[in-house]
Amino acid sequence: MRFKRIFTAMLLIVSCVVSANVQLTVRLDKVVSVVSLVDYGPYVFVDGNKAVKGVTSTQKNTDLVKGFSWEVFQESFHAMGYAIKYTIVPWNRAIKILEFGHAELLFPMSKSDERLKKYNYSREPINTVDYVIYSHKNASIKWKGFNSLSEKIIGEKRGFNYGKNWNALSDVIKYQIGNISSGFQMLQKGHINGFIGYKDTWDYVLKEEGWEGEFIKTPIIDSSSEYVVSMKGKEQHSNLLKVYSQGKRKIIENGTLDKLKTKWFGVNQAKE
Repeated sequence: MRFKRIFTAMLLIVSCVVSANVQLTVRLDKVVSVVSLVDYGPYVFVDGNKAVKGVTSTQKNTDLVKGFSWEVFQESFHAMGYAIKYTIVPWNRAIKILEFGHAELLFPMSKSDERLKKYNYSREPINTVDYVIYSHKNASIKWKGFNSLSEKIIGEKRGFNYGKNWNALSDVIKYQIGNISSGFQMLQKGHINGFIGYKDTWDYVLKEEGWEGEFIKTPIIDSSSEYVVSMKGKEQHSNLLKVYSQGKRKIIENGTLDKLKTKWFGVNQAKE
């Protein structure tokens, strides 16, 4: 009788261990790896622009990574039962991490003819950006369309996309700039005539730096949706784009997306 009880107990222990291993395997199978940007507030950013990496799950979020697009991505995959292995770095490094296969997905990225040759895009966007051109308050550009920029030196952040209209301009001197703060400093010193940027992100930097009253901007010259992307030729990674889009539709339906819009942009602003 005693042997029977011991045998039953052993079976129960083995069963629990097997069950735990099965659950662990399932959890490990449902992990998505993603790379994104340290300095793209209010969409995705890290305080101090420091590179970070880690894992967030449906039970535990991270306080290191912030932003509207980050929360949309996170909530969409959590709605589908996925944990997220994240790497947050500067843009050029993020692209290399994706292209070398060290992450399955990257966000956010707008579309261009060149990018469509290399990347697969999610059906659902993750945010929308508006393009504007900044100038110093003492040397403002008198905006009358793109003709106002003829022969002017306009800074643009290296690696960023500003839409087909901007790409088609040939009579503008386009000056590559490494980071947003440096661009505004060059503008302030008169080294460039203007600085094209993404309105919400560039405004976020101005606020952080305390420069809000120093610069003025044109009306919106163009807009673009941004997406989650994977490398072409990696079908398994492309399937994760479908998971994201399905999760995104879930958070639209349950009201989570509307709450995120209100949190980051105010009640009347919809940024995707």
